[in-house]
Amino acid sequence: MFGIERNILSQYKLNVRNIISCRDGFALITSQGKYLLKESNLHPGRIRFIHGAKEHLYKNGFRNLDRYLCTTKGEPYIVFDEKYHTISQMVEGRECDFGNRDDIRNATCLLANLHTASKGYIPPQNSVIRDELGKLPNIFCRRLREIKRMEKIASRRKSKFDHVYLKYVGYFYDIGKEALDYVLSPIYDKLVDETRREGIFCHHDFTYNNIFFTENGPTVINFDYCCFDLKVYDIANFIRRRMRKCNWDIGEAKVIADIYRNIGNLTPEDFYVMKLILQFPQKFWRVANRYYNSRRSWAERVLTEKLEEVIDEIEPHKRFLENYELII
Repeated sequence: MFGIERNILSQYKLNVRNIISCRDGFALITSQGKYLLKESNLHPGRIRFIHGAKEHLYKNGFRNLDRYLCTTKGEPYIVFDEKYHTISQMVEGRECDFGNRDDIRNATCLLANLHTASKGYIPPQNSVIRDELGKLPNIFCRRLREIKRMEKIASRRKSKFDHVYLKYVGYFYDIGKEALDYVLSPIYDKLVDETRREGIFCHHDFTYNNIFFTENGPTVINFDYCCFDLKVYDIANFIRRRMRKCNWDIGEAKVIADIYRNIGNLTPEDFYVMKLILQFPQKFWRVANRYYNSRRSWAERVLTEKLEEVIDEIEPHKRFLENYELII
């Protein structure tokens, strides 16, 4: 990072006292506070979209996030060593524990407030917009094709992973196909249209290592994947991660739904689509996809263990879907 101090001084109104290497980049110790300098692989237009989304949240009263610092020319990034970099407020605290009920309650409030404040977002000019609205059927369809393709690969091989995959692929394909059949409905289309009219965007990576508990309360960071999408995408994935810590206890999912509804609205259409997202065999597809596209030596053991975790969840996951009406 030799020379970055001079670059920062010339483009930001920051008095840098020290630069320390940290997990996500470099901590800038300045007379104005602590900041995170991070290399970004994103297109500058995409960074502008994310910056606009964060500022939209902030202006709507959602303050617990890692805002970008802009240069003296108003850009949310700098180019250094031919690479894009962003500077954001350093967020320090402990990561969210998805096995801790209090953490889950607070993180649910955080997510509901984020969605509420996101309404009406109009991206800035010359930004690269990411819009996932209406794409769920195609995503399901593509992943089901990949599950079938991987079945053919497994049938030609004889590893333990292949054996387990072939034994259960029929079950997971069928529940995924059923989710696809039901998502191809006017209910999904109506929800997409309503969300587009409201201008809601999602964080799209609302997971434990992006949620911090700080002295200012729960805070969300890393908006690199934020985009226009159904808010139930965030909620369903949040519930899915929580369920894996409580053996798919429907009561714990109801806690999340009830807390969310105290702040944000959830319609019957939201619950309909959320169930289909939770039904789709996302982890089965992801683990297999990593296995059949990886040549790393550790993949066989580690991914076989992860596949067995998915198999162990079959019965609790079935009960969860059977009792899903309880959370509505």
